[in-house]
Amino acid sequence: MRCRYRDFLYTPRHAELLHLRRKESVQLTARFAALFTIVLLLVVPLWDGAYGTGLWQSQTVIMRFLVMAVATAVLLNRAVSSKWRRRLPYLPMLLVVIAATLLCGFSGSDLNANTRMLTAHSFLLMGIVVLVAIMPLTLVEAGVMVSPILMLLVLGARGPVASGYVPLEMVLFVLLPLSVMAALVQLYRTIVAAQEIAIDPLTGVYTRAFGMEMLSLNFETAYRKRSPLTVAFIDLDDFKKINDKFGHDYGDRILREVGINLSQRFRRSDLVIRWGGEEFLVILPDLTLERADEVIQRVMSPGLAELANGRGQQASCGLAERVEDAISQPHNLIDLADQRMYDAKKRRDREQIVAEGLSGRRTSSASKAKARPDSAALNQSLN
Repeated sequence: MRCRYRDFLYTPRHAELLHLRRKESVQLTARFAALFTIVLLLVVPLWDGAYGTGLWQSQTVIMRFLVMAVATAVLLNRAVSSKWRRRLPYLPMLLVVIAATLLCGFSGSDLNANTRMLTAHSFLLMGIVVLVAIMPLTLVEAGVMVSPILMLLVLGARGPVASGYVPLEMVLFVLLPLSVMAALVQLYRTIVAAQEIAIDPLTGVYTRAFGMEMLSLNFETAYRKRSPLTVAFIDLDDFKKINDKFGHDYGDRILREVGINLSQRFRRSDLVIRWGGEEFLVILPDLTLERADEVIQRVMSPGLAELANGRGQQASCGLAERVEDAISQPHNLIDLADQRMYDAKKRRDREQIVAEGLSGRRTSSASKAKARPDSAALNQSLN
């Protein structure tokens, strides 16, 4: 996952890692904005006199109650369904923005609203704009977020909207562009932080800690959709011998090349994880064992890296699938794939492989036939 200019425009390019981190930050900010709205609208009547006058039946006071109801729903995560929060995490905050904008618009045309009430609503809107600035939003999302306020300003230009003591139009014309730019800066910082946490610096694939988080998420998604989920456990063959013979710098080069090749050969939706040392884990959503076996063979048959003897670095692999293997927990899926990988490694003739070099597998037709999976296990030592 690299930071590119188009990552600042819209969300479909974002990796699952970034989507998770952004979702947490955006939804937390939305709940804070909702709390700010509720507290402000409960406290300002002590200043603007709404508690002690006959304004309780006015349009402005009714709008305040409606806005507080929306903010309460956002605060309690009841404003938007979990399905839509996963797809569009900024929707709760957008509801708060729309509610605050409508409050400013309606109160500005309410003859019963006094100057202090209008001023309080202007401060509310400016506070929400400031909170938008700390959210990691793309340019499209930021544009959607501030569009209700821009509409208010357009209406105010045609017929000035009363805003109390604060020249709302002048302030927001300055705050809105700064808010959008600040949101993009926050997005950049989120991308960089996510890379530092979740990307292995040597191989460029995901780290084990983040891999477990993503496996749990994919397992939950597969369970909810009743779809297959396969895990491939990959262990480089004779890697210790390579390190001992050529040194750790050479071994690091092999690992780096393996990481690059695995990342490029799998689908965009697949997740390649460095599990530890020379072990890699690949999460393959929506693939059955049979289909995953075909993919693994195609990915690994050319070799995962070029060795000093001119041959390709090969590996042993074990597969496990959620439905076919009746797995109920993500860690059990890894354990089964790991065990099958070791079973596959035991089936090869180590002495003959070492005699041929450090390629990790023989390339003769006999060894290829021997490496084919049987009906009982689709996990094998690959050519």
